[in-house]
Amino acid sequence: MNKDSTIHDREYKTGSVTGLLISLVIGFILYFLTKNLAGSVTMWDYNNLVDGIVNSLPKQLAWFLMNFTEAQFYASVFAGAGLIIGAIIAWRLALKGSKYKGFDICYGTSTLFPWVLTSQVISLALAIFVFDYIKGFADPQTTWLATFITVVGAPPAVMLLYGPSISALLTASILGGLICAPTAIWLSENIVGPLGLPGVVANVTTMAITGMMVCMVCKVLPWVKKQPIKDHKKGTELALDVYSPSFFVRRVLADFSEAPFYGNEIASIFLILGVCVSQIICGNHGAYGSGAVPAILLSQFTGAAVGVFLYAHKFDNQGWYATYVPVVSVGPACVLMFGATIPVALFAGTLGGIMGGPVAEFFSGKLPEGVHGTVANVTSMAICTIITAIVMMVLPWF
Repeated sequence: MNKDSTIHDREYKTGSVTGLLISLVIGFILYFLTKNLAGSVTMWDYNNLVDGIVNSLPKQLAWFLMNFTEAQFYASVFAGAGLIIGAIIAWRLALKGSKYKGFDICYGTSTLFPWVLTSQVISLALAIFVFDYIKGFADPQTTWLATFITVVGAPPAVMLLYGPSISALLTASILGGLICAPTAIWLSENIVGPLGLPGVVANVTTMAITGMMVCMVCKVLPWVKKQPIKDHKKGTELALDVYSPSFFVRRVLADFSEAPFYGNEIASIFLILGVCVSQIICGNHGAYGSGAVPAILLSQFTGAAVGVFLYAHKFDNQGWYATYVPVVSVGPACVLMFGATIPVALFAGTLGGIMGGPVAEFFSGKLPEGVHGTVANVTSMAICTIITAIVMMVLPWF
């Protein structure tokens, strides 16, 4: 076989069938586990947590942690704590060069993790405690606010672009904390809501708009300069077989922590464990008290698994691909919109897995210089969610 033929075959090779089956089985196990073990401790009920939150510092601190898993639609105190703990463990293992580190956190820039996390903490704290967007809950009709966008939006993206820079950290954190929440609220109330689209469309559109704005502002500010990133790698990195079952399952898991820019399976495992704990304590704690966490988990495993299976060659040729898009958009959004059932979870997850990566790849080639690639990914989230929702609206069985 000649060289060109070998490259061609590799380019279009799909992922592991065994890995696909294992990932789907995990999704179904978690579905039935979280569905049947849901507790009823009312203190942790979502509606109880947001009731009177404007005048309760403990509830605001709980909201702070919940915001770390808003992108995954969990909005869980325990999942938020799990994600942060898991990410810190992954970071320490990466710095030590441990064979158990999983994928290098923050896309191989593990030394930047503290900066990424700090930008998320500062910008979210500003949005909630300084700019006081939490006061939106003073309206009795308000049951949710999009303060989380800074965690998965411009501030951490800027840190990955500019490196360990105090000026970039403060500039991006202040701008992100200031503009993200009100932009999402305006889009939701004036465009997305009236059109009857899933609420996530307002959120990811906000991430695209504010991400572009903050990146372009940082690009022209004279005090924001790129800093070199210290190489942490120790020893020789082993080549990964992207067509193996182990890579497949690891990649599916890592997609659960891609939104906050961690992209590590250890962080994701702790995140999922936190979700399970929250379900066991109170079935109405996560997912805004909807009881939809089991179906959301199934849709997410389905979306990630379909994407990794179809686009394994992209990981082979490019090193990374946006298979996480449906995990934090299409699947869970459609579950909340059309019902927390297995058919909805499987259909939305599958369609999202098919579309998410390619649409993100298309837009990534259109971004101006100095804009982080996450803008392309969140644009894909908005488009794919709209398309999937419209398709499901016209199909008679949803």
